[in-house]
Amino acid sequence: MKNFGIALLALCLIAPATSVLATQDAPVDAPVDTITVRVTDPKMMAPGLSWGNEPLSSADLRDRGGDNLAENLDQLPGVAAVRRAASAAEIVIRGMGWERVQTVLGAVPLYGACPGRMDPPATYLTALSTEEVTVFRQGGGAGGPGGTGGAIMANPDYERQPGAETGVTPWLGMGYESAREGVRFEGGLFGGSEAVDYKFGVGHRKYEDYTAPDGTLVPAGATTTTAAGSVGWRPSANQRLWYAATYALEKDIDFPSMPMDNIETDFWVHNVGWRTTRDEGLMRKFELTGGLSTVDHLMDNSMKPNRGMMEAATDADTRSAAGHAIFTLVPNEKSTLTTGLDLTRLKRDATRTRVMLPSRMTYQDRLWPDAVQTSIGGFANLDRQVGELTLSLNGRLDVIDSEARAADAASLGGLTVREQYVNYYGAEAAETDLSETLGQLDLGLSGEFRPDHFWYARAGLSTRAAGISERYYAFGPAPGGYQVGNPTLNAEHKMEGEVGITVTGEHMTFAASGYHAKVTDFILQTVIDRRDVNGDSIDDTIKGFTNVDATLTGGEVGVEFHPSETFLVPVTVSYVRGKNTTDGRDLPEMPPLFGSAEVRWLAHDSSATWLRGGATFASSQENVDPLFPEDRTGGYTIWHLGLESQPVAGWQFGVLVDNLFDRLYSNHLTREAVLAVGGLMPGQEIPAPGRNVSLTARMEF
Repeated sequence: MKNFGIALLALCLIAPATSVLATQDAPVDAPVDTITVRVTDPKMMAPGLSWGNEPLSSADLRDRGGDNLAENLDQLPGVAAVRRAASAAEIVIRGMGWERVQTVLGAVPLYGACPGRMDPPATYLTALSTEEVTVFRQGGGAGGPGGTGGAIMANPDYERQPGAETGVTPWLGMGYESAREGVRFEGGLFGGSEAVDYKFGVGHRKYEDYTAPDGTLVPAGATTTTAAGSVGWRPSANQRLWYAATYALEKDIDFPSMPMDNIETDFWVHNVGWRTTRDEGLMRKFELTGGLSTVDHLMDNSMKPNRGMMEAATDADTRSAAGHAIFTLVPNEKSTLTTGLDLTRLKRDATRTRVMLPSRMTYQDRLWPDAVQTSIGGFANLDRQVGELTLSLNGRLDVIDSEARAADAASLGGLTVREQYVNYYGAEAAETDLSETLGQLDLGLSGEFRPDHFWYARAGLSTRAAGISERYYAFGPAPGGYQVGNPTLNAEHKMEGEVGITVTGEHMTFAASGYHAKVTDFILQTVIDRRDVNGDSIDDTIKGFTNVDATLTGGEVGVEFHPSETFLVPVTVSYVRGKNTTDGRDLPEMPPLFGSAEVRWLAHDSSATWLRGGATFASSQENVDPLFPEDRTGGYTIWHLGLESQPVAGWQFGVLVDNLFDRLYSNHLTREAVLAVGGLMPGQEIPAPGRNVSLTARMEF
């Protein structure tokens, strides 16, 4: 806390380019559970936090920086990221991560294909492949069944405003980062006619290792190629058919916290949708959407020090599909009812091949035993004006079927996958197939207690079935040792309450929210055994999954001070405390108190030239779970300076110096090194990059 106190004093005077507060035009009847970007003043060009329902646009994502969607969203209020690798960040919302946070592109829930969670799905998406994004911070099934930690809803459909002029706009973008000697090139076009919208783009990024301020060489190489396209057709003014495709190819991704690296990954998402609307009558909109995602993922240990004893490779694939039918009804002028049906299906399979040296004996071990989860459900969302208040009632019911179709395949130690489950969890674990009926319910109330002074309150119950890795991971290697899934897990049940206010004045906007959640049968990843698995006479750590009860308490505060048309000072602070109440321990992978602040000055109006200076900060994290395991980390303040300019309409240029004072620090949510790679030692906290100069340019023609 000492570091934070020092930082906060300074940051109140100077302090990301992202404002995080509600704006003066935030509607009273807007949903209260979303993080969105608004613009306080077009000249300020400062995105902010609103309790409204406007999403972050692709331009907003670009302005926030970062190479992928996870990095774009990191540091929003209540939003942090677990660093699986330099280019792989997994979103954590209010202390809840992994598959508790759903990532949905169009109609399709997305999942990575690495059994060790090294490719979180949000890392495959970029501003190129995403037209707009809304972040839901609460559970309740915003993206479909599950999602007790919230949802990231990304829309790939490019749709122009009615009456837009016919034409096409080509564009070109590029960037450079000094710390990782990274280069980025992008290009594409967008446009349309009276009946057609289209948008296409391609991008390529390549990064190298970096050296931390203390001289530690950190493996951080990555090569990524992305492509995205969207086309929409309006046969009439009230009808629209659209299709969008998203592709990513990743090669040679370094994973210091895994015994393998990513050799090659192919990621595809296809979405299609049909919409018809009416201006009057009971049914105002009918929409059908569907899609498919495929991920093929190959990892090996060719660049790891254990290669001399064993050649190992993991071939994994993930398939997810979904379909939705949505009806919007307006029974009267004060009520809107949205209802529909969902069908989702997830399939994951992974096999590790080991060649023992020098005997050349070959073993094949199932990591995901051809596991499938299928869900069918229905939902209803009612918004009703009650006097001066807005009432929101949301609910859904799902039947979820889970099965491991290769539970009798070979596993380590001469046992089958099923026998390993029984070995660690008892005879009940022999039954791997399960059907569950789960529900969601959320009630919200919002209003205005003075002009431009808004409040909201909500309470909800959300549930989540155990995911495929939690339930079915076959006994095998994982970050930090070995891991085995638990087929006997109960579904999570999360009850939560939240309140918040937004106060807007002539020169300042203040927003605050507070929440408390009680989670019954929280699915906890923890150490369940220690024994010698690989025959090296050293006990190995074995992780599994158990149900515990837990609580999460926290809040977010933001202030946006704009003393004049040329100055803007946004400041945000977020905090969450997670407790394992069953065992009297802290929950693992909780971000410490963190935030950001910045001063932005409009130095030249006609060229929209902004100077910016500020910092991001985090306090020390003393509340850790030693059985996860995880270590305590120190606090830090990281300063930056930058300049952005638009000298010609459609042309943007920027320079940013991050970690200005070359501070040595480790983000608490970055996992430790598992082997001696680069300059890292086993178990070492992986330091973040030092001073980094980034240059960006984007030109529309």
